[in-house]
Amino acid sequence: LDLSPYAHKERALAHTAWAKGIRLVRRNGTPVRLGDLQIGSLETVYPEVPGGDFIADAPTMLIRMQPEELTPVKGREDWSVQGHIAYSIICTHLGCPVKLYEQQTHHLFCPCHQSTFDAANGAKVLFGPAARSLPQLPIALDADGYFIAQGDYSEPVGPGFWERKPHYRDRGGRK
Repeated sequence: LDLSPYAHKERALAHTAWAKGIRLVRRNGTPVRLGDLQIGSLETVYPEVPGGDFIADAPTMLIRMQPEELTPVKGREDWSVQGHIAYSIICTHLGCPVKLYEQQTHHLFCPCHQSTFDAANGAKVLFGPAARSLPQLPIALDADGYFIAQGDYSEPVGPGFWERKPHYRDRGGRK
């Protein structure tokens, strides 16, 4: 991966196009409103920004389940709305799209290496090579009843190796 145009690639990979107040929209640009999703369904959403559906780290899954089925991560009790919760689609193992959802168990599956995540419990890893949970997008409703982001993801999206800081050595072998 050649990121030479970026002076500090680790910062470029740490932020997405999601920000406070940005609406969640479908690929065709229509915003998602409370009541649009049936219980047990999943919809892929993108940030309502120019080209949002083409930004590699933007795809997010919005899942609706019964509110009592959710077990929020401590400190994230207000990151979901009436049983709706949003996670990055990008697997934390190698970056494959996690889009297979089993509504009875609330499991999310990565088809590449079979990592399994618990959508009802902070998208924690249940099985497979992924080492960390899928990042959660904090969501809310705007005054018109449309879903909006409360901010960006609180952790980097994608594979764990993106988080590692590079260790450069000068010609003398020093870090």
